[in-house]
Amino acid sequence: QALKPSRVLRQCVPALSLAVWRMPSAMGPTERAELLAEDLEAEHDAMRPEPTVLPARVALGRLAKVAAAGVAIGLAGAACFATGTHFFHMVHGSPASTSDGDRLSHLSSLVAVEKDAEGSDKCHDAEHGDPCYFSVHWAMTEGIYSHPEWYGKHLSPSSSFGEFQLQLHKTGVKNCTDAKPCNAESIQKKWHSEQVKTEHKDKDNDEDKDTGKEAADASKDVPPPGPREHTFYMYRAQSEATYPLENINTADLAGVFWYLHNEVIVATPRKYSIDRIKRYKVTVKNTWEFWNAHKRQFGAFVAYDAGGCTTPICKDIYHQYGFIVGCQVQPLSVAAYLGRHQTNWQCKEGQDECRAPIWYALPGPCPAKGIPNGKIDPDSVDLDVDKYKSKECISRMPGGHCKKGKNATGEPDCTYAYEEAGEIFLNDLVGIEDYNEFWNASYTKCAREKAEGKLPRDHECRHQKEYDPRTDKGVGTDFWNGKLDTDKCTERMDKARKLFKEKFPEF
Repeated sequence: QALKPSRVLRQCVPALSLAVWRMPSAMGPTERAELLAEDLEAEHDAMRPEPTVLPARVALGRLAKVAAAGVAIGLAGAACFATGTHFFHMVHGSPASTSDGDRLSHLSSLVAVEKDAEGSDKCHDAEHGDPCYFSVHWAMTEGIYSHPEWYGKHLSPSSSFGEFQLQLHKTGVKNCTDAKPCNAESIQKKWHSEQVKTEHKDKDNDEDKDTGKEAADASKDVPPPGPREHTFYMYRAQSEATYPLENINTADLAGVFWYLHNEVIVATPRKYSIDRIKRYKVTVKNTWEFWNAHKRQFGAFVAYDAGGCTTPICKDIYHQYGFIVGCQVQPLSVAAYLGRHQTNWQCKEGQDECRAPIWYALPGPCPAKGIPNGKIDPDSVDLDVDKYKSKECISRMPGGHCKKGKNATGEPDCTYAYEEAGEIFLNDLVGIEDYNEFWNASYTKCAREKAEGKLPRDHECRHQKEYDPRTDKGVGTDFWNGKLDTDKCTERMDKARKLFKEKFPEF
């Protein structure tokens, strides 16, 4: 109820679907509807502090409460598959008067293969926003791992989007009965060719050996399901202040430039006295509790400020799944910084949006207690972000930063480890020798020299600034010109990479 219905439903579809499927199989539709309604109406107590980090609780009650709060746990950066105001009517075409029991019985038909049906012969490649796109994506990211038996002998985790769509179309998934992929003929030929090859292998080789070899080959291409260890660079725009990477937001290189261009260099002097980009080599491995519920590697992004989480649902996330690392992508319509590799799946293949900038959220000790608003001095370099965190709170909510010397294990209190990997200064990047001279003293000096006759009377003295969003240009420097120019954005990031490589060749 906290958000618009369309947003809430888009966020909660997988969680509610999982909850419905985990009900006892003998429970009838009406009983399931009553149980769901009862949990949704129950008092929301998830924000109440708990004595310790609890193990995974993926029962319907907790998932429904989180869903009712309008939180996209497990859908951080996820594509929005439905856009109407009434989920069942929108996805199924079911009338608004459809009973709760019927609606619940429809849920699994969105993603599960239940029966053989020919459907329509219409040609349509499912696109972002189509109901069939939701079904296909769920099958590719969750269904094929949880229930491979639903998807026939042709599909595996490495199968293409089109192959999954065709299989769902052929087997009667309601969302896809009118969505036969336009390359269906070529997929059918591929499947037939693979079947012929398999039959030949069966004739020439012992069946058990052949099956073992195929399984071994498949395991080389497809990682086993579960949380995986990821090691990569994170970046942070920062002042000379020093503090650990806890209860903080970071970014990839594109994400930190996105932040600098939109929030830092638009101010004169720079916001928060930020003067450098710090780099960290981070290893992330999130918990099995989170994977079991959502089949994703990263959780929802939450915002941190002054050592505390400012997103109201933080406690729910961390009590439910442990202190997981979250992420989200940033819009290219604001600044055209692209990653070198694909960063998300909210896009069509080949689109720039596939390489959108990323922000991360790293939970530290006692994330609920940061510096109170009235006590924050944004320009201070010696803020004590732990001053308002009690020992009891730190003990009860230890955060996800692994103890020194320990690698990320995926335990609730050990989801990330890091080491510092160098820093570069914005002045070196932009080509400014003295920042105070650039933005402050230069105008006074110009005015004085003009008054003394050292400069022509018609000479214009201007206040220099790195970037003016009204003109999309700087005054006194052109480094930040063209915020929406992809090539110029890439040049800026390449210069930063070059500086890091020159100053820290060991990384």
